[in-house]
Parts: sequence; structure tokens; C-alpha cells
Amino acid sequence: MKIELYRTILCPRCLYVAATLKKIAAASPRIELEIIEVVTNLARTHQAGIKTVPAIKIGNDVLTGIILTPRMIRCFIERHQPDDA
Repeated sequence: MKIELYRTILCPRCLYVAATLKKIAAASPRIELEIIEVVTNLARTHQAGIKTVPAIKIGNDVLTGIILTPRMIRCFIERHQPDDA
């Protein structure tokens, strides 16, 4: 499963979410994590429909918010897990 994290390097919330996602991805070989820096990827960010950071995108579904807890992130990922996972 591919997970995209849209973030900015200066956002402390983004750094926290990135650390959480890296831990989750390290524990699950089925997860491919891509971190997209919005400042240097404006067109891609716009095409993805991202308006705020941090934003986690799986397929066409996006999770974003001022405070994304590890539990919220895990639940979002679990909703997108294939049934055979």
C-alpha cells in the first residue's frame, strides 16, 4: 500500500506525523511511504487536492488535521488495508 505524506519541513506537526508514519512503515513491509515536501512540489500538491498540512493520502482518501494522533493515523491506514492483510 502506498501512503503519501504531504508536509513542510518547518511544520512541527508534520515532523511528528512523519515520525509516526515511519515507525508504522518500518513495522509493515507492505507499506510504501512517500514524503512530499509541498514547497518544492506545488503542482503535485495542488493536483492531489491538498490544502493543509500535514496530510496523509491513501488512494483518493485524505486524512488531515491540526492534531493527528498515532491512533487516528493507524485507524486511517487500517481502513485502507486489503482484506487479506
